Amino acid sequence: MKLDPRTQLALLVFASVFVMFAREVWQLHVLVAISALYLLGHSLLRQTVYFVLAYIAFMAVLSVIPDYSAAFGIIVYTLARMTPVAMIGAALTRSSPSRIMCALERAAIPKPMLVMICILFRFFPVLAAEIKAIRDGIRARGIFPHWYSLLRQPAFVYECYFVPLIVRCLKLSSELASSAELRGIECGSGRTSIHPVGLKARDGLTACIYVLMGISVYWEGGPWGT
Repeated sequence: MKLDPRTQLALLVFASVFVMFAREVWQLHVLVAISALYLLGHSLLRQTVYFVLAYIAFMAVLSVIPDYSAAFGIIVYTLARMTPVAMIGAALTRSSPSRIMCALERAAIPKPMLVMICILFRFFPVLAAEIKAIRDGIRARGIFPHWYSLLRQPAFVYECYFVPLIVRCLKLSSELASSAELRGIECGSGRTSIHPVGLKARDGLTACIYVLMGISVYWEGGPWGT
């Protein structure tokens, strides 16, 4: 299943709204299940497993050490709560930036917002590759030889991962801006794409099914339920 980027972006907005109104834990569970079905529909089995396992880990941490640290609990709870949104967004990141730009341009989205969206989704895969490169560099230097070594020195982990990542992101932002200019981002004429772009019946069907399933989650216990 390959949906139009406009449909995927609309579903991302709906997912954010559904997560915002989730008040019960079971509603969050159902939203994760619906998002997992959505990812499976895009043939993203590995990403589905990763997200589901991460969500289970977040909920397990919250249930085992609920009073360990208020700040830590808020961070884990926020990550768990944003999992359905990240799952819907993961499908959109699989689309090429040119396809996203072409589709959103046809939706008459202002160019500044269009550029921001495209760079945002283009940045996620690059960010993952950079984190992996930093991890390989740390292993090559013999730092954190075991997985549990990360748990012993959290402050050192933060320094080893995030400091080089921030520096690298600053450089990447300049590289992405130069790349966008070379690809004609400032061109005033209509953009084309080698990838198929267009709303089809499956876009409307998928959007309707997702929205109806999301609304049904709240019908029994949400803001409109009893």
